[in-house]
Amino acid sequence: MASNQQIEANRTNAKRSTGPKTVPGKAKSSGNALRHGLARGCKRDNPEFARLMVAIRSGLACEIGLETAAAVAHAKCDLWRVRLVRQAMLADLWDCPVVDIARRLNKLERYERSALAAQKRALRSLR
Repeated sequence: MASNQQIEANRTNAKRSTGPKTVPGKAKSSGNALRHGLARGCKRDNPEFARLMVAIRSGLACEIGLETAAAVAHAKCDLWRVRLVRQAMLADLWDCPVVDIARRLNKLERYERSALAAQKRALRSLR
């Protein structure tokens, strides 16, 4: 697990990132979110997100702040979306070659790892 100092360094470096430089690279990256929607975040004004935050805050024995509840809810939403995409891919096993499905499932791991790490960070802040 990365330390808080390492996480801050990673965030600082990420702010300097400028993204793709070439026209084909920009075109390819612009379609990434449209393919599966995993790169977008949960919206706070979504009623389901608000219900999830209330459930998280009421389900814990200790009192937590809105930001912590929102962080846990964001991570849970991200995990939920990854699992929905995975289910859809597995349902396509009959229609697509197994090699294609396996490659696409491997790509999902990046999003799942990120969501699990965010959830772990948010839950650790409860201590």
